[in-house]
Amino acid sequence: TCKVNFPDPNKLHYFQLTVIPDECYYQGGKFQFEIEVPDAYNMVPPKVKCLTRIWHPNITETGEICL
Repeated sequence: TCKVNFPDPNKLHYFQLTVIPDECYYQGGKFQFEIEVPDAYNMVPPKVKCLTRIWHPNITETGEICL
């Protein structure tokens, strides 16, 4: 299950995503991400930050996504 929240309705390029898995290892968890899509999107990737403290090999302790 995913939910999208736009804190500022005038900034559609900035939003927060909440993911609540129905199955798998993370079932029952609630994970929040902050997403900012730059004006140069397509040539520049979106900036994604995990706001929920989690141990994952692709997420740093401060929430930056490393892909």
